[in-house]
Order: sequence, then C-alpha cells, then structure tokens
Amino acid sequence: MRSYSTLPVLSSLGAVLLSLGPWANAADKWQLDDAPLRYKLDLLRKPTHASAGYFVSLPDGGLLRGNKPATTVLTEDGKVLPSYLLWQNAETGFALVFAKPETDVKSVYVYIQPSAVARVWNPATGLTPSTILCTFPGRDNIAASMALANFGRVEAGVHWVENPGHPSAALSIGADLTGRPKPAAFYQLSHLDAPVAGEYWIAPFIHTGQAEVRIDGQKIELKEKSKKWGGSGAALKLSKGLHRVEILQTAPGSGPYSSAGGGLMYLTWRTPNEKIKNWEARSIKASEVPRSGACNLAAVESRDGSPLAATKVTPGLIYWFGNEEPLIIFDFNALNMGYPADSKVSWTFPDGATIEGPRVKWLVPGLHEGKVRMTVRSGQSVSSAIVPYFGFSAQKTTLESAAHRDAFRDTLAGMLAVFPKNPDPVATWGDAWWNNIFRTVEGGEGENLLRRLFANHFDAMQKRLAPTQMSILEDVFLDVTLRDHPEENIQWLKRFFLGTADITRQNELRFREGELHMYYLNDRNNAEKLFTTLSAGRSEAAERAKIRLGDLALLAGDLNKATKFYADVQNRARTVRNTGSVTTGVLVSKQLLAGGASGSAMLSPKAVPDMKGGALQEVSLSENVRTLTSGGFLLEARQTLEAWETEFPLSKISGDLILREASLYIKMNDWKRARPMLEAYCREIDASSYLPDSVAALILCVQASKADPASIRGIVEKVRDRLKFHPIASQLDKFLLTAAPAPK
Repeated sequence: MRSYSTLPVLSSLGAVLLSLGPWANAADKWQLDDAPLRYKLDLLRKPTHASAGYFVSLPDGGLLRGNKPATTVLTEDGKVLPSYLLWQNAETGFALVFAKPETDVKSVYVYIQPSAVARVWNPATGLTPSTILCTFPGRDNIAASMALANFGRVEAGVHWVENPGHPSAALSIGADLTGRPKPAAFYQLSHLDAPVAGEYWIAPFIHTGQAEVRIDGQKIELKEKSKKWGGSGAALKLSKGLHRVEILQTAPGSGPYSSAGGGLMYLTWRTPNEKIKNWEARSIKASEVPRSGACNLAAVESRDGSPLAATKVTPGLIYWFGNEEPLIIFDFNALNMGYPADSKVSWTFPDGATIEGPRVKWLVPGLHEGKVRMTVRSGQSVSSAIVPYFGFSAQKTTLESAAHRDAFRDTLAGMLAVFPKNPDPVATWGDAWWNNIFRTVEGGEGENLLRRLFANHFDAMQKRLAPTQMSILEDVFLDVTLRDHPEENIQWLKRFFLGTADITRQNELRFREGELHMYYLNDRNNAEKLFTTLSAGRSEAAERAKIRLGDLALLAGDLNKATKFYADVQNRARTVRNTGSVTTGVLVSKQLLAGGASGSAMLSPKAVPDMKGGALQEVSLSENVRTLTSGGFLLEARQTLEAWETEFPLSKISGDLILREASLYIKMNDWKRARPMLEAYCREIDASSYLPDSVAALILCVQASKADPASIRGIVEKVRDRLKFHPIASQLDKFLLTAAPAPK
C-alpha cells in the first residue's frame, strides 16, 4: 500500500489559495486565469457525513490532452473546496472527491490547471469518500486490485461508480455495476462509523474469488472464533468515529454475475457489548456506512468561450427477448450550455453513420464495448472527443407499452436516415433487429420506419429476409399507408406483385387491391371486378373474395344477396369440417387454438357435433378477437378475425363479427375501414343485441374522424326508433341534437 504525507498536499493547496486573489463574486466570470477549462457541477444529494465530501466522475476523451487533472474546486462566490483525484482513465475521464461547502450552494466549478501538480487523495487529506467501487474488467487477481488501491492513472477499461450495496448488506460487492461480465478485479474504498470505542468483531463473507479486507490500512487476518454464523473474522480495537475500509476482491470465471448467487462478498460485524443471539456477527446497517454526496455534470466550458466536446451518456430502454442479442437505446446528450449560437454538434458511430444535433438516441448492441466520436464546430474552432460506452441497461421495458414500441421505431428510423448507403447496414442486422421490428410495427404503427426501410433498403431487405418474413413486412407497410396514401399504396402493390412468383402471394396482393378500391378509393365497381375474378378459383383467396362480394352487396343495401354469398362460403366450410380431414378452426393460428388469449382448446369434429362445435368455435373466435384487440395484439387479432370470417361469414348478419372487426380498426384509428360496414349493419339489421354497440361505434368513427355528423343522421334516427326503450336511446338523442338534418 502507498505511504502518505500531508506536506505536498498542504503546500500545493496553499499555493492555489495565494494565486486566487480578489475575485469578483460572479459565477459568469472566469475565476482562474491559468485554467483553460472548467466543469460546472450541480450539487444533488448531500453527504451523510461532512468529511465524506462529494464524489463525481468527470469526462475526458481528449479534453485534458493527456494531462493529469490538477483541479481547483470553487463555489460561485469564490470559496475554495479542497479536491483530490482518485483515478484517471485517459479514455473515459477521472474520479474526483471534493469537500462539502460550509454553506448551502447549488453549484460549484471544477477548474483544470495544466501547469499545476495533480493532488491524489490519501487518508491524510481528511476526506473520507465512501462507498466507491473501482473495477478492472478482464482481470481476476489480487495484484490488479492492489494496482487500483494506489489511485492515480489506471489502464483503459478501468471504471468506477458509487456502490449503494445490497438492501440487506450495506457494505458489499455484488458485481460489476456497469453490467460487464466476469472476470474482474475490484477495489472498494469505504468507511464505517463506529458508534463507540472498544473491541469490534469484523467478519467478511466471501462467496467467490479472492478477497482481502483492510481496516485503517491494517489487513484483517481471519481466525475461527466459533462455528456460528460470522464466526470467522478478526477482533479489532476501534475508536469512536469513522474508519477506512478497503476491500480487494476478484471475480473469476466468465459470463454474467447472476451465477455468483449472493454476490461476491459482504462485510458483517459486532459492536462492543452487542448481544446477538446464535450469531457471532450481523450485517452492517446502511446508517453505519457514510455516503459521499452526489453531483450532476451540468456543463463543460472553456475560458475563451469556444465549445468543448463533452457529453452525458445515459442507457435507456432495453429490448432483450430469449436468447437474442439485447438492443439498448442510448441517449447521447451534449453538455452544450454556453455554446456559441453557431455551434454544430455531430456524432460518428462505429458503423460509420454520422448524425447532427446536440442530443441523439442510438440503438447499440448489448453487452459490448463501443465508442462514439463527438465533434463540436463553431467558426474556426473544432473540439472532438471519444465517448466510450458499454451496452447495458437495467431500465424496465415492455412491448405492451405503446411508448416503448414508439421509442424503438423512432430511434431506428432516425438511424436509417443517416446510415451510409454502401455498404447497407440493414443487410448485416441480426435476428434481434428484425424480430424487434416485427414486434413493434403491427397494428397500423411504424409508418415512418417502414417507409424508410422500403424506400431506401428494399433490395437489402429482400436478400436478408425469408419470403414469409418479407411478406409480413410488406403487409404491415401496406396497412400503414392505406388511410393517407391510397394512390401510393397501389404503386407498392404492383411492385410487390411483380417481385414474387408465388401464386398464393399474388392472390393475396390482388385481394388487398380489391379492398383498397372498396374501402379507401370508394371505387366499388372496380373492387367488384377484382373480387369476381378472384372468386373463380378454388383457394382460400377465392373464398375470401366471395365474402367481399357479399360485403359489397351489404354496402349496396341488398341483404338477401349478401346472405347468399355468406351462406355459400359457410356451407363449404362446414362440409370441410364434416369430412374429418381437418380440425375445426384450421385457419386459426396454432397459438390461439392451443389456448391463446382466451384459453380455448382445439375442437375436433369427431368429438363434437358440427352444429354445437361450430357454435362453440364461433364464440371462441369472437372472444379471442375481443381479447387480443383490447390487449393490443393487433396482428394476432386480425389473423383470428380472418379465420372467423372465412369459416363463419354469416356471423356478419347473425353475430357480432362486424362489431368486432370495427373495434379492431377503431383501435388502429382506421375510421375509413371501420365505418362502412358499421353503417351497413345499422341500416340493414332491424333487430339485434349487437345493434346498440354497433351504432355507438359508428358515432365514435364519425366523431373521431371529424366527419360531418349529418352524414349518418338518417341511420341513427332509424336505430333510435328501433331502440326507443333501450338505455342507449338517450345517447342517440344527444348525437341527433348535434347533427344537422340529413341532406335531401
């Protein structure tokens, strides 16, 4: 261990005090002429003990030009706060501890003086920083831990952070808190507050690796006192007050720290005259461990006013499923307070992409080291710094949250906007990237991301994805462009059609074109021609085309013709079920039939009579669509709806299929698709238990899309007459008061 002397520290501090002179007590004035840069810190959490001071990690990455940081910390009114270097890593920055101000202040300034000598912390400084964990990844020997105990300059990769400990073990080392895997060597600088003078029993528990514990510089030699819990330790006489605790620890092996069980080590003790039943020691309490105060780095400023490249890196949402590679959104935020008005900030990432702006979000692979170059330009002034990061985040993320889905799509879309064209990085994306795209773009979401992918990376996508995967993305893209860009949608349909030789896929695209004309271009004649041509075949697409012909008849007010089309398709579906060659609901996804959202089970026509089995299956499909829609699983809801429609199209008249279909499209804010069939249902069906909910959904479509209420006044009046004694009648009356008379 290093030996310490107070003389160099005191003389250096005295020289600083003499050089300060009479300052103007104003924070906007530069307080030290020989300091080319300063860090502004906002003081947050106060230290638990005054001597614990404030601990902060400050960035370098090129700002210090290889110099060891000689610091002078000043309050806004010019008072000097003693400050000392703990560790310095030329890549990442340096760790600093400084004294607590005597009075309450909001901010302090850390000035860097290249011509001065850096002051390295030692116990004689009077400051008692705690609890600071310094980690040397990739090493698993005590010698590496001892190198960290010498403070000063350290190798690249070494990092430090305040260690809060475990809730049940305040003084402990659990893992590398940055998320890096084993192996590693650790040095933890802490202090303990002894409540009374006397003999203390100190008992460390080492779960794995090698460990060494020093109290006030004295290494603890473990001896077995008894077989009780905490029976191996050492007896030390301690005075009342703070005592330095240094822990040197290794973490051998490889992989995550979860395999370490209860962490690496923790410290227990028994205070003088303390009675502990059945144990020799107890876990140290949080109140017995001093904690240094915390700061927030607000700005990095230069004396001449030129901007300096410094950033705050914050890991955010993490997208990690199964054995896939984790993907994490990192927030790179320039500390640009005080930048000249013409300053421009740019970021260059490992894949060669460069993006401008003081704040950017970027998806980075998890559990990997990375570096981004930050550059700031103002006039002729250029400042650049390397910003290292490690892909790890503990932020809770769920794809059930629309905000979390939006964050992934928006971040990736922003990246696509600045990716280099050659080579196309899309071609090298792993499964995690594509699977998260599939997970976040369903249900009418993700137009911005999908538009960029198809417009600029179509060829690379075709080479990277399987045909079925490509078809899924094409379908979702077509869905999100239907409402607002129907003419563009036709062009994409033609391109996708020409890009495949698969007849089934071509029929699917023809079917989509028919729906486009039917619902979004209001060209029902063209839609009827397309569906009539498709219906001539003997395929699933042909059956669905017949159903659409029935829908066109219903929209035209011909209920009998619509019923004929629906009954024709449903009879054939029943015949197929009765052959026993397939199971009921064969078109429903395996997941749903196996117990999906509603827990429904597979139905076999051999075990259940067709009429009863069909009724049960119809109810199950309806409930599945409702549950999946309300849960936000819109892709699965649509698949189930299509299966229901193909097997039981008469449910459009006798059941709640149209209502469930409308609810799905309402969830997607697709009023153009939801409204027409609701209008037809409310107009043509005289009596139904689903009529009140259907007319309520129709009114919602009109109001949400800001359409003219008068356009459905006649339909609502008819339903009001049929439901005059129903509770919904009052709601319909209120709507009719807001709607002008229907045009004659």
